[in-house]
Amino acid sequence: MREAVRAARAVVLAAAVLLFPPLARAQTAGSAVVTGPAGNPIHDGTPAFTITTSGFLPTDMPLQIELQVATVADFTVLFADTTVSGNSASIVIPRLLPPKINIWWRARIRTAQGAILFTDAVGPRQTSPWLTLVAPNGLNGSTVDTIFPTFIWSAVATHAPVKPWNFQIVVSRKSDAFPTVTGSLTYPDTTYTAFSALETNTSYLWTVTATLSTGDSVRVQSFSTFVILSRFAPLATVLYQNFPDPFPNARVSSTCIWFDLKNLSAVRIDILDLRGNHVAKVTPGRGLGPLYPPGRYGRSAVGSDSGCDDRLTWDGRDDNGRTVPPGVYLVRFVGDGVTSTKKLLFKGH
Repeated sequence: MREAVRAARAVVLAAAVLLFPPLARAQTAGSAVVTGPAGNPIHDGTPAFTITTSGFLPTDMPLQIELQVATVADFTVLFADTTVSGNSASIVIPRLLPPKINIWWRARIRTAQGAILFTDAVGPRQTSPWLTLVAPNGLNGSTVDTIFPTFIWSAVATHAPVKPWNFQIVVSRKSDAFPTVTGSLTYPDTTYTAFSALETNTSYLWTVTATLSTGDSVRVQSFSTFVILSRFAPLATVLYQNFPDPFPNARVSSTCIWFDLKNLSAVRIDILDLRGNHVAKVTPGRGLGPLYPPGRYGRSAVGSDSGCDDRLTWDGRDDNGRTVPPGVYLVRFVGDGVTSTKKLLFKGH
């Protein structure tokens, strides 16, 4: 029985020698360096890598150079794995990197004699979103002063053989989603100016859809609306629905209060509970009022991306600075002979 076991072990050892050459055969004096995309996060969607080698002997040639791009640090999950022959290599990832993930990369070099060399791993590096809207794109709304606004966005770069992005921009009214302006561009052009006039004092949303020759696509909508301010007095006195509602949310801690005033008037805005009890005074105060000239109030200054005049907000605290319980409250507006009330939902802090 023991002799049979020894014989079996000998067969296994002989096979291992054939399949896995001794370590002495796998040694090499050569070295390699991988140069990848700069920055963190990476702004290339299909980045290029350069692999250079040195110190290899003529008997090591030809080399097999393998670029490995992984989504885990131990390289057990490879996103890209490309092998070429030669003393050096320039390799472009042939497909778009996933957005907002960590990646690592390294090179694996195999000599003609079977020696294996790995370069040091680089990472983690985070990839960028494929498409980002820049302006006007305030978290809580934006205000512009032209009826022909300019829209700006950015996208990750691509390299041949992947063709550049194609962009489709749509500007639509929030009230009815009517597409007021549409346009098409090709990367690297990421700025678009409206060719037809937009309406003042109207809320608009804008979206950009980007597509690649690889079939990848992404659509991004502005965080909130933008409004074009008008220099003319409003036609009516109006209290608008506060926003965001409910609040707070992940982006903002207070809610904005907008109103239009047709005539010179004193204005008072209060926060009430559902029983009509006073909770907090918004105005007059904070440098506003008591008399207001005709105009539009609550909007941010032109060029600001806050979407809101901080003096006309409520953060969920009463007049004594104490946070009120979560629940439904009322915004009451009194001015220019108009009394108007809107419900709001405070989620608590």
